Amino acid sequence: MNKKRGLIIILVSSLIAIIVSIYLLYQHYSIKSSFCDITQDISCDIVNRSLYSEIFGIPVSLFALITFYIITVLTIATLRKDKIFNLDEKNILNIIFYLMIISLVFALYLVYIEAFVLYAVCPLCVLLDILILIILITIIKLRRKIK
Repeated sequence: MNKKRGLIIILVSSLIAIIVSIYLLYQHYSIKSSFCDITQDISCDIVNRSLYSEIFGIPVSLFALITFYIITVLTIATLRKDKIFNLDEKNILNIIFYLMIISLVFALYLVYIEAFVLYAVCPLCVLLDILILIILITIIKLRRKIK
């Protein structure tokens, strides 16, 4: 995979993740039911409004939004060959990599909560999990080329 293509994959994935995170954040506080509240087993509302949807009173979707915003800014800077905070390309890719490792570990925890505690799956959360995997796999491939 060439570098530009990989960075575009990361950029598009992170932009989609931002949109999904904004919607989940909106739904977290909304009194209206989500479009993805399909059944008792497939429900964004059950998952997104549960006890596990916040950390220290802050919605998990806000953490996702911030993470994917940072990745978007870093990816755009790399595509434009801008130096951001005096970081070179290798350091930027490493930051994205570690953000995705942390995100993956947290996503696995949330999948466990959905499957074994809440007994409900949030389709939009699953979409975010897939986007995390896409970005992580892409960043691993890009980091191998830079070494």
